[in-house]
Amino acid sequence: MASVPTGDASLARLLDPASIAIVGASDNPDKIGGRPIHYMRRHGYAGTLYPINPQRAEVQGERAWPSLAALPAAPDLAIVAVAGEQAVRAVDDCAALGVAAAIVISAGFSETGEAGRALQDAMTARARAAGMRIVGPNSQGLANFGNGAIASFSTMFLEVAPGDGPVAVISQSGGMCAMVYGLLRQRGIGVRHVHATGNEADVSVAELACATLRDPEVGCVLLYLESLREAGPLAEAAALARARGVPLIVVKSGRSEAGARAAASHTGALANEDRAVDAFFEHHGILRARDPQELVRYAELALRSPLPQGPRVVVVSNSGASCVLASDAAAERGLEIAPLADATQQALAERLPGYATTVNPVDITAALLSNNGLFGQVLPVIGADPAADMFLLDIPVAGR
Repeated sequence: MASVPTGDASLARLLDPASIAIVGASDNPDKIGGRPIHYMRRHGYAGTLYPINPQRAEVQGERAWPSLAALPAAPDLAIVAVAGEQAVRAVDDCAALGVAAAIVISAGFSETGEAGRALQDAMTARARAAGMRIVGPNSQGLANFGNGAIASFSTMFLEVAPGDGPVAVISQSGGMCAMVYGLLRQRGIGVRHVHATGNEADVSVAELACATLRDPEVGCVLLYLESLREAGPLAEAAALARARGVPLIVVKSGRSEAGARAAASHTGALANEDRAVDAFFEHHGILRARDPQELVRYAELALRSPLPQGPRVVVVSNSGASCVLASDAAAERGLEIAPLADATQQALAERLPGYATTVNPVDITAALLSNNGLFGQVLPVIGADPAADMFLLDIPVAGR
C-alpha cells in the first residue's frame, strides 16, 4: 500500500491502515456498516478486513468475527458503525484492545447538546488515556483512493466515479466533503484524500491536513471549517504547505451570527470571530474561498498554475487607469511592481505602438481593439524577464 509518512503514527495508520475492523458490519452494501467493506473490496484495499457481526459467519465474502475481543490481533483502525451506547462500548473495547485509531460514524453526541457533549468528552478521555485517536463522532469517515482504504459510507463515491489525483479534501462536514469531491470529479480533477472529521472530539481537520501534506502525491489541499478550534495545527499545516509549494485553500463558514448558530447545531462547533480568522489566514498564507464552488475554482487554477516563486508582479492592461489601480492594489498586498529589463522593454517596443508603455505596468493601450493578438505577442516577452514572478492582466469591461 502507498505510504503516508506523518509525525503521528496513529494518524499514519488512519490514512494507511494495514488492517481495519468494522464494528456493525453489514452484508448489505447499501447500509452504513456495509458500504466501507464494499468500497474497499471494489477499490483494491490490500490490507486485512475484520467485519464484526455476531450474527453472521461471513460478511460480503469476508470472514466475520463475533466481537473485537475475538480478533487474532489488534487492527490499526476500527470503524464504529453502531448506534447509541453500543458505539460508546465499542470505542471502549477498541481502546482496551490496543487499536491505534477509531472512526466513530455514530451520531448523538456534542451536536445534540450538553448531555451529548458530556458523553462525547468522557468517551474521548478514555480513548486518549489508552493512546487511541478518534475521528468523529458524527463522521462520514475517511477515504484514501491512493491505497483503497475507504473507511467511509459516502454515497457520492457511487454517484461520481473516484479517480486518484493530487487533491486532498478535508472537512468537518461530511456533506460538504462529498460536495467538493463531486465538483472536482465533474471537472476531471483527481482526488486522493476525502476525509470528514465530524464533531472533532479528537482528530481535527488541521491535523489531517498535516498528515495529507506529508503524502508526496498531494498537490493541493482543500479544507472546510466550521470552527478554528486550535490555531497551532492549522499554522503547522500552512507551514508544511508553504515548504512544499502546495496551495492550502479554506472555506470557513459561520461568518454571520446566523451561520455561527447553524454551525453549533451541526457539529457542535463554536464559530470564531471572522476578522480574526481572516487575519490568521493572511498571516499564514492560507487562501480563503467564500463557498464550495469558489474553492474548487481556486483548486483548478492552482493545479494549472504553479505558485509564484516571488512577490514581483508584472501588470499588463489596455487601460492606463487600470494600470494605476492594479499597481495600487498590488502594493497594498505587499507585491512588488519590479522594473523590466532594458532588453525586455526593447522587445516590447518592437511589438507595441509607439504611444504604448513598455515599463511595468505595461499599457498596451486601445490598440488592442484593432489587434486582438497583442496580449499573445507581449506575454512571452515578459515571461522571459526575471522580474516576472507572476502576471496580472487587467482588462476593464462593463456589462455581460
